[in-house]
Parts: sequence; C-alpha cells; structure tokens
Amino acid sequence: MGRFRQLLKTTAVRLTLIYTLLFGVLAVGVVAYVSYNTGQLLISQIKSAVDDEVQRLSIITRQGGVRRLIDIIEQRSRQPGANLYLVADATGRIIAGNVRDMDRALLVENGWRSPPFVYYSFDEEVDRPLRALARVFTLPGDLRLLVGRDIGDAERFRGVVTQALVLALTAIVLTGLILWFLVGRRALKHIDSVSHASQRIIAGNLDERLPLSGSGDEFDRLSSSLNHLIARVETLNRGVREMSDNIAHDLKTPLTRLRGRAEAALEGTRARKQSEAFQDIIDEADGLIRTFNALLMISQVESGARPVELDSLAIEPVLQDVFELFEPSAEEAGADLQLEIGTIGSIRGNRELIAQALTNLLDNALKYGCGGDDKVIAVSARKDISHVEISVADRGAGIEEEERERVLGRFVRLDSSRTQRGSGLGLALADAVVKLHAGQLFLEDNNPGLMVRIRLPLDL
Repeated sequence: MGRFRQLLKTTAVRLTLIYTLLFGVLAVGVVAYVSYNTGQLLISQIKSAVDDEVQRLSIITRQGGVRRLIDIIEQRSRQPGANLYLVADATGRIIAGNVRDMDRALLVENGWRSPPFVYYSFDEEVDRPLRALARVFTLPGDLRLLVGRDIGDAERFRGVVTQALVLALTAIVLTGLILWFLVGRRALKHIDSVSHASQRIIAGNLDERLPLSGSGDEFDRLSSSLNHLIARVETLNRGVREMSDNIAHDLKTPLTRLRGRAEAALEGTRARKQSEAFQDIIDEADGLIRTFNALLMISQVESGARPVELDSLAIEPVLQDVFELFEPSAEEAGADLQLEIGTIGSIRGNRELIAQALTNLLDNALKYGCGGDDKVIAVSARKDISHVEISVADRGAGIEEEERERVLGRFVRLDSSRTQRGSGLGLALADAVVKLHAGQLFLEDNNPGLMVRIRLPLDL
C-alpha cells in the first residue's frame, strides 16, 4: 500500500490516471450518445413505416369499407415479419389481427402509444411478452384499429451497439490502467535510482552521476543535463580547492617578506632606511593587490559575473598598442621585440580583456623567454577563412609538453620560474579571456622556446 501511494505521487502516473479517467468519461458519453441516437433513429423509422401503412389502410377503407379492411388485415397478419394489426370493438374484444393479448386501455384514445407497450403474439414459438410501438385510430362502427411494429429487432440492434461500445470502453480503460501501471512503475524505479544517487551526491560524493536508462526519454535528458551540471560543479569545486592550496603556498612568501620588512622598518634607526623599508612594503603590497585583482578578474570572466560587452574589434590597433607598451621593457632587457602583422580584420571582442591577455603573454615572454643568448620575442598575427591567429614566441627554456596543460591553472609556477617575481596567474587569465571569446589557447614548442598561439573567430 505504501508503494502504491508513492506511485500515485509521481507526475507520470498522475497524468496517466487523469487522462485515462477523462478518456473514460468521454467514452461513456460517446456510448450514451450513440446508443440514444441509434434508438431514436430506429423508432423514427418504425413510426414512418407505420404512418405509411396507416395511409394505405385508410385508402383501402375508403374504397372497400370496413369489411374489406378486415380481410386485408387478416391476410397481412399471416405474412412473415408483418406489422402488428388489431381490430377490436368498443368493449375491447379482438375481432381480427395478429395480437393475442394486450392492455385494452391502450385502445381507448386515438394516436401513438408511447412509450412502447407490452403485447402477446399468436406465434406459439414466442410465448413471452413482446414490446411494440403502435398507432390507434377509430373506424366506422365504433371499431378500434391498431397498427404497429415490434421493436424487438431495434432493441436488439441497439443492445449490440451498446454492448460493443461498452466492450471497447472496457478495453480502453483496462489498457489505460495497464499502461498506467507499467509507466508508473518504470517512472518510480527511475526516480528512486535518481533519488539515491542524489543523496550520495549531497553527501559529498561528487564523482557520483545520475543513472541513465539509455532510452533517450525526458528522464534521460534531464539526468544528462544534471550530470553536466554536477561535473561542472565538481570542476569548480576542485578549482577552488586547488586555488586555496595555491594561495596558501604562493602568497605565504610575499606575506612573510612583507612582515619582515615591516619589522625592519620598525627597527630602523635612520630615516633613509625606514623610507626604503616602507617603499619595499608598498611594492610587496602592490604585488599582492595585483595578484588578487587578477584572481578577481579570472573568477568574474569564468563565472560570467562581470558584464562583458563584445563589439566588433579591430585586432591590428590592439596589437600595435601592446607592442609599443612593451618596447621600452624589451629594450631594457636587451630583447629584440618583433611584430609581424598584416591586414587581419575584426573579431567580436572586448578591447580591455584582449589587451590584458596579450599583455600577460608578452610579460611572460620577457620574464621567462630571455634567459638565453637569443633574446628574440616574435609577435605575429594572421587570418584564415574564419579565424585570426595571434602568436607570441620566445627563445627561452620553454615548457615541457606534459606540463603545458597544468600551467594554464591558477597559481601554477614551474620550478624554473619560482625565482622570478610573479603570481602564476598570467596564463590562467589569458586562457579565461580567450575562452570567453569562444577561442582557443595553445602552448607549443618553438624549438627552442615557447610559442603561445591564440585562435579567435572572425566577426563575419
């Protein structure tokens, strides 16, 4: 009983039950309508036939008199499938016809006898009450004439129609109940499995996924969408954990330096020494602020919390501005900064974010790509049919192939770069910006060095 109540709580079962009941009510209405109208049609045909017979008998009476009428009635009464005929006197005594007995009171008034009345036939094989419709009128000599029609065949036909409709209705209701049971049971089983999986997910097991039946129905589509949502939540949760670990690891050193320099400033005796210490503190604080600003920007871009307007953006001016911004830094580092750019076109993008991504890539190239003798940093841009490709290539130590995916994460810094100032957020921010613009970021070997390639769709 408990499982049955639980079954009734499912939407699929409720809808199936409601539709079955509604269809059942509709079918009952159809049965009643067809049965009633079938009976009315048959009665109308009987009355029409009786009226025609009365007209013919009237003509016979006018032409041959009552005696001729009685002779004709006697002849027609003996024919198979004949109408009902009865001639009686004023007292109700039957003079002629094929009706053995009936309620004599029905002969008192002229007109149709409705509803149908009971009578008995002279046929010995049918010794049971029968039903008929008849019309009564008065003959000369105060005689009564009844002309009618047995409605047994009509009632049997209507009964057959009603029985067929009832059987069809029963089959429909039973089929609906069976389908209701099967659909409800299947739905309940699937919902139970989804509920159990959901409880395990709520308990913290984000590796769990909602089950799929493989039928491709609405339950599978819903479960598939929720599984993508759970996978996304798991990825974000893992990213939060990794980011927390990286923050604890990578910000510990600058905070320690900040504290040490603050202590040195307190212990300093000369104003010049204190001034230098406070400047170092300000520099460290600025670095921390830049780190947190980068984190905030990455989070806003990835989550969509930051409203970003994408307009038609020409790439050439953006590249030129970023290149000119880094020319003094490259000259100071002794690097040869090269720009190769032609007619590219426009993309759907945000100038600030694209410029920030390119700035990070050039900053990384200057920091980590100028360690050798060949200090060339080449920036190029070209387009194909539907995309623009921007590359920043250096001649430094490069990144091993197995590390390239990992360095796109937040706070990821390779051992060779930990001696350089930085937060490990440059590539993560660039990757987030590129994904926001429906593009792709690739890290490739420049033989030697690293090539960072950005592929963005053109604004066609």
